[in-house]
Order: sequence, then structure tokens, then C-alpha cells
Amino acid sequence: MRRGVRPDPGLQPERTLMSWQRTLILVIVTTLLYVRDPFVDTLSAALTSPGATAITVARLFPALGVLVVCAVVLMHLRRRWRSTEHGRHDDATGRPAAPLARPWALIVVSLAVALLSAAVVVTAALN
Repeated sequence: MRRGVRPDPGLQPERTLMSWQRTLILVIVTTLLYVRDPFVDTLSAALTSPGATAITVARLFPALGVLVVCAVVLMHLRRRWRSTEHGRHDDATGRPAAPLARPWALIVVSLAVALLSAAVVVTAALN
């Protein structure tokens, strides 16, 4: 590195935001595919057996939980992105920005994915 040249933070904060967004979008798509269940024709199953409707409705609760978690984390990321002037500095001190997402965001997203995994296992066992 040459003298007198300040290190450029580059696009690292933006890449981090984009990777979080990709992760959340994939979790949302996976959740919607879980609710859809392409392996069972829910309309014909609901017409023939009353228990199938209960299983279909039971799929909505974990899916709504995962979608709410994704929305909260996405709002947190966007707020942090804007408050640090697009990742250029920390909002309180003016120093280089801290990681874009707080540690709780990773924990909450991991728990949401674990909830979705458990719901898939339980509904697969019921079918």
C-alpha cells in the first residue's frame, strides 16, 4: 500500500448487506414452498378428509413465525445500513462500521430455520 493513501473500505459493507438479503430471501422462498407442499394436492385432500385441512392450517403457524422473523431482521439490516451512511462509519463514534447485523440477528435467523426444519419433519411424519 502506498503512503498517504487512506484504505478504501470498498464494497465490503454492501456485499455483507446483499448476502444477508439473499439469505433472507431464500429462507422466505423455502418457507413459502413449505406452505405450498407440492407433493400433496391439498384441495382434493381437504375435500376427502377433514384432517388434511387441520394439517394445512397447522403449516401456517411456523411459516408465519419464520416470515415475521425475516421481516424483523430485514428491517434491522436496513436501519443499520442507513444509520451508518451505507456502511461507511459507525453511527455512534464515526469510526469504521461495526458488523452490519448484530449478533442477535444471526441467532434469531438460525432459530427460525431450526423451527422450519422441525415443522417439516413433524408434518412429513403426519403425512
